[in-house]
Amino acid sequence: MFSGLEETGGELKAQNPEDGKTVDAFIRTLKEAGRARYQEAINGEMRPMKAETHFFLSEDRMNAYACLFRPENGGEDITLEEFLGDMHYEGIHYGVLREDIQREFGLGYFRIFPVARGKPPAAGEDGKVTELFQRRRNMSLELQNGSQVDFTQDAQLQPIRKGTVICLIRPPKEGTDGMDVTGQKIPCPPVGELHIPQGKNTEIGKGGQAITAGVDGILYIQNDLFCIHEQKIIDGDLDQFQGTLLISGNLYIGGNVDGGVEVEASGEIVINGKLGRARVISTNGTIRVQKGVYGTEGKTFLTAAGQVQSPVIEWAEIDGGAGVIAETISNSAVRCGGTVYVMSGRGMIVDSVIRAGDSILCRRAGNLAGGQNSFSVGYPPHIPEAWERIKAEQAEVQSTLEKLWESITALRRKGSWISDSEKQLLDRLVEQRSLYFKRQEDLTAELKSLNRAMEKKSKGRVRCEKLYPLLNVRIGKLRKEFDSAEEDCNIHAEESRIYLK
Repeated sequence: MFSGLEETGGELKAQNPEDGKTVDAFIRTLKEAGRARYQEAINGEMRPMKAETHFFLSEDRMNAYACLFRPENGGEDITLEEFLGDMHYEGIHYGVLREDIQREFGLGYFRIFPVARGKPPAAGEDGKVTELFQRRRNMSLELQNGSQVDFTQDAQLQPIRKGTVICLIRPPKEGTDGMDVTGQKIPCPPVGELHIPQGKNTEIGKGGQAITAGVDGILYIQNDLFCIHEQKIIDGDLDQFQGTLLISGNLYIGGNVDGGVEVEASGEIVINGKLGRARVISTNGTIRVQKGVYGTEGKTFLTAAGQVQSPVIEWAEIDGGAGVIAETISNSAVRCGGTVYVMSGRGMIVDSVIRAGDSILCRRAGNLAGGQNSFSVGYPPHIPEAWERIKAEQAEVQSTLEKLWESITALRRKGSWISDSEKQLLDRLVEQRSLYFKRQEDLTAELKSLNRAMEKKSKGRVRCEKLYPLLNVRIGKLRKEFDSAEEDCNIHAEESRIYLK
C-alpha cells in the first residue's frame, strides 16, 4: 500500500509540482488511515470490509484528490456510481474530472489521482491614460491655493482650441471570477482605479476614450487635473486711456495697469506686469499681480472674492476674500476672510493694518527703523470692524443724549416763563431724545450680538520669526501691544489673555 501511494504520489508531483505539498499531506493522511484499517482487518473477528474511498482538498480548495482502499476479508468492491456519490456528499461539485476518474478506476487500488480542479480567477486589465500635453504648473493663469507663489517663474501659456484631445483613455477591463471545487466563487482581483485627470472646462469625448477641451483658453494642471481657463486676453498695458473695463469671465493682462484705470471681472484676473494707481475687482475669483503692487495712498485698491497674490504690496488697500499671499507688505491696509501669508522672499510686514479672519503668518513683523503694525486675527474682519464702529457710535449717541438732557433741563427750569418758541424747541429736543434713546437700544442689542461672536474661542494667531516694535494685536475683544523685539513668536489667545509664545 505504502509503495503504491509513494509511486503515484511521485508521479503527480512530477506532473504538477505546485501540488507537491498537497499530495504529501494526503499521503500522510492515507498512511495513518491505512494502518488503522489494517489493524481493524486482522482483529479476531476478521469481518468483511468494503472498499473505501478517501478524498483530500488542497488548502485553497482548488484541487481535490482521491484514493481507493481495496476491500478486505472478502468485502464488496465499490462502483463508479458509488464513488461519485461519495464525492458529491463530500461537497466536491465543481470541475469534476469524469474521464480521469473512469480511467483511474481501472488501474487498481492505492493510487492517488485528481478528481476535480477549480477554475482560478482571471485578472482584469488596468486602464491607462496617455497625456498628449505637458503638465505645466507655473503659468500666469494658474492661480494657486497654497501658502506660497513663485513670482520669479515666468508665465508659460499653453493655448488650446475647443475640441482638441488632451488625453487618450483606455478604460479598464474587468476580470472573471473563479470557482473552487466546492462551488464557492473566488472573486477576481479588482482592477486598478483609473484616475481620469478631467478638470474645469474639459469634456469626455470619443465614446469615453479621450479628454477634450471644452472651450478655447489656456491649458494648465491643478490638483492633478487638466483644466482650461476660458478668458479674455489683453496684450500690453492698461492706463487711463482705457477708462473702465468690465469683463465677464477670466482676464489676463500682459503688461502694467496704471493711470487710474478701473478693471472689473467676474473671474480670475492676472496682471503679468505691475499695478499702480488703479481699482481692480474680481467678483468671483482671484487676483494675481505678477510683478508687484506699487500703489499710491488712497488711489490703489484690489478686491477679490478669492485670493490676492502679489510679491510686493505697497501703499494699497487690499480686500482678499479667501486670503492674501505676498513677500512684502508695507504701508497698506489689508483685510481678508482667511489667512495672510508673507512667508517667502523678505517675508516682511511693515507699517500696515491687517485684519485676517484666520491668522497672519510672516517671517518679520516690522523693521529696524521702527514704525507700527496693527494686526487683528481670529474673527471675520467685519465683526471687529462692526464692533469698533458701534462702540464709536454709542459714544457719540451718549454724548448727544447728555447735551440734549442739559438743554431740555435748562428749558424746563423756566416753568411758566418759557416762551412759545422755546416750548416748540423743547418739544423738538424731547422728540430727538426719544429717537436717540431708540438708537441707543438698537446699538446695545447689536453690540450684545457681536460680543457673543467675539467671545467664542478663536484659533487665530500671529506667527513670525522676528518681531520689531511696535505691534498692536487684537484677538476678539482682547488687545495687547508689543514694544520690544522678540523672536519665534506664536501670538494667540488663551483664557482671556494674549500670549506671545
